[in-house]
Amino acid sequence: MTNFTRIAAGAAVAAILTMALPSIADDYFKDKTITVVVPSGSGGTFHIYCQLVQRNMGRHISGDPKLIVQNRPGAGGVKSLRWMVTAAPKDGTVIAMINPGTTMTPILRPNMGYDARELQWLGAPSVRTYTLGVWHTHPIKSIDDTKKMEVTLASTGRAATSTLLPQLMNQLLGTNFKVIHGYKGGGAMNLAMERGEVMGRTNYYSGYTGARPHWLRDGKITFIATFGPPRPEVKDIPRFVDLVNPGIDREMVEILESNFNVGQAFYVPPGVPKNVVDLLRKSFAAMLNDPDFKADAKKRGVPTFTRSWRQVEEAVRVGYGSRKEAAEKLATLLGFRKGKDK
Repeated sequence: MTNFTRIAAGAAVAAILTMALPSIADDYFKDKTITVVVPSGSGGTFHIYCQLVQRNMGRHISGDPKLIVQNRPGAGGVKSLRWMVTAAPKDGTVIAMINPGTTMTPILRPNMGYDARELQWLGAPSVRTYTLGVWHTHPIKSIDDTKKMEVTLASTGRAATSTLLPQLMNQLLGTNFKVIHGYKGGGAMNLAMERGEVMGRTNYYSGYTGARPHWLRDGKITFIATFGPPRPEVKDIPRFVDLVNPGIDREMVEILESNFNVGQAFYVPPGVPKNVVDLLRKSFAAMLNDPDFKADAKKRGVPTFTRSWRQVEEAVRVGYGSRKEAAEKLATLLGFRKGKDK
């Protein structure tokens, strides 16, 4: 059987299964409340994206449901994910945004309590450029400077990208980052920099355009590295993936970077009936194409480089399909494989 035949046969089976699904009423969500879960505290752009969905998705759902936002911070977004998978209602009344940095963690760290391939994706309002920056008062101007002195960075948790990327930079580039855990979200980490508790943090570039635009205007942040999709404003800042050796070192960085190709994606947990998921996907796609949604996002200072649920699903598939040797070495370097040689 050729690949084309296999694909055609699979499509035919999928069509038959879809036709066999019981239909749901157009007003399934009438008199219901849909909770939009934020995987962090308030004060950052994760919260902004969830607010944008809360404000704009409802008018594309038949039955005119009410949408509310709920923050579930903890462990860099893992607490929210685990709750969604194990305890959230499985009727479509709870949707969540993933912290992109947690998407690939299960291939590095066993027993995380979730598998991103099993999440039922709705789409992503944006994929975004990630940065590493320090507060302007510190004498850090480049990656080379971070090899000569200790640089403290804020993070939400040990599984968060804000921890994993600096740790990997220490291993592959010889930088000297010290990560301070326990901050409840972007707002708390921004305050920590202002107060001098830490010297810097990792963050989306649009995390500043959305929550601290005056920092960019006034030169309060010195960017020293970028990750993921490029952005014109930081095109001259070195990309981490370009600083490492070709081969397995670059593959390890690409595993973490695949999180950024997932973007600010929204999902419902396994167990939500497919016909309900289909309804939510159609409503989410309509919202992403709505000029009012895009205007709202522009007003809030965050980009809308949107992704369909199929594009998100494919990004997850590619990341989970990374070479086993690269995933194992990355897990060892990040301390997830105790007792193994580095």
